[in-house]
Amino acid sequence: TGIATIVWPDLTLLALGLLAGIYLLITAFMEILDAITGDATSRALSAIIGVIALIAGVVCIRRPGESLLAIVVVLGVYLIAEGVIRIILALGSDGRRWWGIALGGLDVIVGIMIMAWPEIGLVTLAVFFALTMIFRGVFAIVAGFKLRGLSKIEEAPAEHTAFA
Repeated sequence: TGIATIVWPDLTLLALGLLAGIYLLITAFMEILDAITGDATSRALSAIIGVIALIAGVVCIRRPGESLLAIVVVLGVYLIAEGVIRIILALGSDGRRWWGIALGGLDVIVGIMIMAWPEIGLVTLAVFFALTMIFRGVFAIVAGFKLRGLSKIEEAPAEHTAFA
């Protein structure tokens, strides 16, 4: 999605609205599922992201060509909210927090830029959103390889003692 949007920004604005809507609906489903089944400490934040993504996705799908300014605003609000919540979750997590903070910070910066300068044009919006999606895709691929590597780590055999 991101590369095609950068290569053909004029031709993909309508498709961007539809694809952004589909992406946001999938995100909403995953976040709401996480709110139901996930860690109890992050359920409320996942539910908030899920509801915001659901509303944003419906707006993007219902009006992809009629109201591109509404899509600009919806995507900007979504990126800011999602970025702030991701930063909060990253600060509360164990391990490599900087990945979550960096991705959340990128979302907040792009969302603020989109909201602050709606007159920058829809082509620029398409490029900003595409870059965000490319970074998210790279992040997801790196995370997938790291998770795959964790499955190959063998646990050391437990020592047997007379008391075990």
